[in-house]
Amino acid sequence: MTDHLADEPALGWRNDIADERPDRLAARRASTPPGRQWAAMAVVAVVSGPFAILAALVENSTAGVGLLFLLVLIGPATEEVLKASGALYVAERRPWLVPSGWVLPAVAIASGLCFAVIENLWYLEVLIDDPSERLTRARWIVGPLLHGGCSAIAGLGVRRLWRRGLDRGAPRFADAEPFLVVAVVLHGSWNLLATLLALGHSDLLG
Repeated sequence: MTDHLADEPALGWRNDIADERPDRLAARRASTPPGRQWAAMAVVAVVSGPFAILAALVENSTAGVGLLFLLVLIGPATEEVLKASGALYVAERRPWLVPSGWVLPAVAIASGLCFAVIENLWYLEVLIDDPSERLTRARWIVGPLLHGGCSAIAGLGVRRLWRRGLDRGAPRFADAEPFLVVAVVLHGSWNLLATLLALGHSDLLG
């Protein structure tokens, strides 16, 4: 198994990023207009959250694999990767479009918050009939904190990937992977705790 972008067979058709030298990447960043960089970051921030909602559809369609396994592993892993996917794509494939390292965690946080808002609206307005005030309040507090916080951790990993990629001339997913794992573990741990609490307090389910 390789962690170098240039060694991935699936990306062999597109090796322009992997072959970039650090000096060439720096020159390309310097020649990229700031307006184009910020526009790219805005698109990533706006698109990534709704795109990650696909994770919820995956969860619903795979309920047969076991609810607890779904909530603790499959769901968190899918959601965290998808929420960070836009920032990961730009950091790996278009690093010159990133104006500064701090923008990547910011974009990831925006994606996580957007995801939380859409998820809450879906649950509270569509799936749950007449949700209790307690449930509504809990979801609007916990959802943004959970998704925003986990996305912030993943975003720090993307920032690390981007910075090291500029230094060596090619990004390596391994640089971001530990942060994504932490985000998934935290997300899955919360889902497990919430499930156990809900079993003992049915009113938390609405």
